Amino acid sequence: MPKTEAEAKKKAPAKKQTTFKNLLKPIKVGPVELKHRMVLAPMNDTLSGHNGEATEQLVAYYAARAKGGAALVITGAIMGTKLASQFVWGRNLQCWHMGHVQGLQLLTERIHYFGSMACAQITIGFGRQGHSVDHHLLAPAPTAGLPYEIALEKAPKPLEVTWKHIEHPRSFLVGQMTREMSIDEIHSEQKEFARSCQLLVIAGFDAIEIHAPHGYLEHEFLSPFSNKRTDMYGGEWRNRKRFLNEVTEQVRYSVGSGVALGVRISAEEHMEGGLTREEMVDLGMDLEARGIDYLSLSDGAGYEEGGHLVPDKDRAAHIPEHGVDFKKALSVPIVVASQHDPVKADKDIGAKRFDISALGRQLFCDPEYPNKIVEGRPADIVRCRYCQTCLGRSLAGAGLSCTQNPMLGREYSDPQYMIGPRQDHEFVMPRGMLAGDMPNLDRPWWKTEYPYIEKSWRKFRGPGPR
Repeated sequence: MPKTEAEAKKKAPAKKQTTFKNLLKPIKVGPVELKHRMVLAPMNDTLSGHNGEATEQLVAYYAARAKGGAALVITGAIMGTKLASQFVWGRNLQCWHMGHVQGLQLLTERIHYFGSMACAQITIGFGRQGHSVDHHLLAPAPTAGLPYEIALEKAPKPLEVTWKHIEHPRSFLVGQMTREMSIDEIHSEQKEFARSCQLLVIAGFDAIEIHAPHGYLEHEFLSPFSNKRTDMYGGEWRNRKRFLNEVTEQVRYSVGSGVALGVRISAEEHMEGGLTREEMVDLGMDLEARGIDYLSLSDGAGYEEGGHLVPDKDRAAHIPEHGVDFKKALSVPIVVASQHDPVKADKDIGAKRFDISALGRQLFCDPEYPNKIVEGRPADIVRCRYCQTCLGRSLAGAGLSCTQNPMLGREYSDPQYMIGPRQDHEFVMPRGMLAGDMPNLDRPWWKTEYPYIEKSWRKFRGPGPR
């Protein structure tokens, strides 16, 4: 006798519901508590204006990821000094004087409005990977006369098609000539960078992430490939990690305890004779001793090893294994990127391979990914295909687009990402600034500190002759 549809459903075995209990567990990162473990990974989105200002499209792009449920929204690399701003890849946000604060505050307010925490990733510069408008200028780097050179077999595979058919992108296969930064210049840049991080706190960011992977200036001092110095910042491992250790110590001092401080590094370089995982674990221990609240792991040596900088699915698979070694040595949370499968990410967090899953291209593709996990709808996630269309357009300076998400790059046109009246969960004053322990880095050497209250030196006598 045929069963009714209702009887068939009643007797059919129930599908096992994935709860994602590890991904959805809150976590404390320094003074900041994240509502779950899914965050927007930092990427150079090239959405800022040519002077490094926040554009409406940039603000709306980050608003979409905040509205999509990301617990922490991390910006792409912000140029943290005036010198760094002269050598960028196309377009990057900038923060090195008070004029930059307003645009960045508009960004943090939009992120907070939609219920996410805001993190600013900031760098001292591209170093030998920088490109200036004037190609006659020498890029400031640890070592002179050492431009980068990209080998095709080490590059992201989909970009080979672009380089094969179009000559213009091939000009980026070799970098600008470099000059060696002097010790005085290093110290000056470090102080300016620390002061810029204070501006980020004033702009309302809840966390600051020092960008030190991927062959940027901080990484270049670490790597034996790019650091050929013979002074206190070169040579043996202790000297090569001095630059980043000093930067981290100074930033921790400058921003106080009101914001979370993290550092992003490459777990290893994947090049013969390059930085090993053991060395980077040792560096992570140094950074933890200097007061960081989390360590974020990326991979690869930078443009010269771009296959791990922007990994395909196969190259990204091993990254959680990096996290295991860092988890054993450090007590701060470990962030790992490029793990697009929520089931695997949940299991890896449960197995203590890492603590927080950072999603980059996957949130290009589907900004609602975190919300869909929270709502128990993982089957509705639009999956990234690793086609690198987004990367190709970004490298060309044309802005973002995605074959899976027709709204990427056009979020500014969608009214749902606009801001309204201030909500109850928003703070009128920047939370990090309320901690009140940021030193004044512009204070003259002879003045110990500015007093809290400066009393009048004479009584007010009213109008009339003095």
